[in-house]
Amino acid sequence: MTPEQRLERKNEFDASLTLGARAFNLATGRDAHLERRRIYKERLIDASTQSLHRGIAVQRRCPVCGAAADCARTLFVKDGFPHLRCLECSMTYVSPVLNQERLHSHYLDETSYTEVLLNDVNRALDEKRFHYCLDVLDQFAAPPGRLLDIGCGPGTFLTVAKARGWSVQGVEFNKACVAALTRAGIDVIDVPLEQAPLDAGSYRCVALWDVLEHIPGAADFLASIHPLLRTDGILMIEVPQIDSLVSRVLHEKSATFAGDAHINFFNVATLTRLLEQNGFVVREAETLLTELGAIANHFGFEDPYLGEAGVVVDCLTPKYIHDHLLGARLFVLAGIRS
Repeated sequence: MTPEQRLERKNEFDASLTLGARAFNLATGRDAHLERRRIYKERLIDASTQSLHRGIAVQRRCPVCGAAADCARTLFVKDGFPHLRCLECSMTYVSPVLNQERLHSHYLDETSYTEVLLNDVNRALDEKRFHYCLDVLDQFAAPPGRLLDIGCGPGTFLTVAKARGWSVQGVEFNKACVAALTRAGIDVIDVPLEQAPLDAGSYRCVALWDVLEHIPGAADFLASIHPLLRTDGILMIEVPQIDSLVSRVLHEKSATFAGDAHINFFNVATLTRLLEQNGFVVREAETLLTELGAIANHFGFEDPYLGEAGVVVDCLTPKYIHDHLLGARLFVLAGIRS
C-alpha cells in the first residue's frame, strides 16, 4: 500500500470521520457504558479520602523502567486514580491500582463493554480496521499460519483472521465473551494467560488488541508471550496512545483515561523500550483513529463525545494527525530480536 492508500483505508474505519463523535457514541451505546462505568467506579472510592479503598489498592512502580512512584509527578487525578508521569523514562501510568482479585472479578463478569463490542455499528468498523492491520501484517508474516489473540473479547478479530486463512485461537476468560466465541465456533482457552496451556514456538502471530494498557505487570506479561512465537513470528499490538492529540487536548476529559481499567499509557518510545527489554524489536509503528470529532467538540466548547460542533480548526486533517503520530491508537508490529 502507498501512503495515500493507507490513509484512505484508515479513514474508512475512523468513526469521527465516517459518523461523527456524537452519532458514533450513541449508536454503539458508549454513552450508556460510560455512565455505568462511572457508577461502578464511585463504589471503589472512599468518600473520606477521595481515593481507592485501602483494602483494594496496590501501589506500583513504573511498568517500563521500574522507578518508584515517588520518582514521578502527578499529571492529574481522575475518579480517585492518580495518573503519574515517570521522571526517569517518561512513561505515564496509574498508581495505586486495583488489586489482582478485584481486577480479575471485574473482567470475569463484565458485560457492559462487551455489549459495545458486539454492537453492529462497532463491529462493522472493527472489521475494516482488522482487515487493514492484517494487510500491514502480511508484509511481515506471509503466508498465514497459527494466530493467537490474547484477551480476544467476543472474537471479531479472530473471525476476520480465520476468513483470511489463519488458524486461529483465543485466550479470554470473560464469561459473556466466551459465550460469544463458542457460538462463533472459535477455539478459546477460558483462563488467564498465566494458566493457559499454550504451545511454545508455534505461533506465527500473537495479537494484543487493547490489552497491554490493562496489565499491571506489563513486562512480565510480554516476557511470557515471547516463547510462544516462532523465530519469524510477529507480535501485533494496539494500545491507546498518550501522545495522541485528543489526549493532549482533553487531558483527563479524554475517555482514554479510566484509572480502574486503563493503567498504562504508552507512546512509541516507551512501548519500544518495553518491547526491547523483553526480546522484541519494533518493525512497524503507526497511529490509528484521529478522534477529530471529540477534538472539534472540545474546541467548540461542547461535550467532547456528545457535542455537534462540526469542524472548528480545518488545518487539522487525518493526514496531519497520522503523519505526526498523533492518532488515538498506537499500532505496532514487533518481531523476535535475533
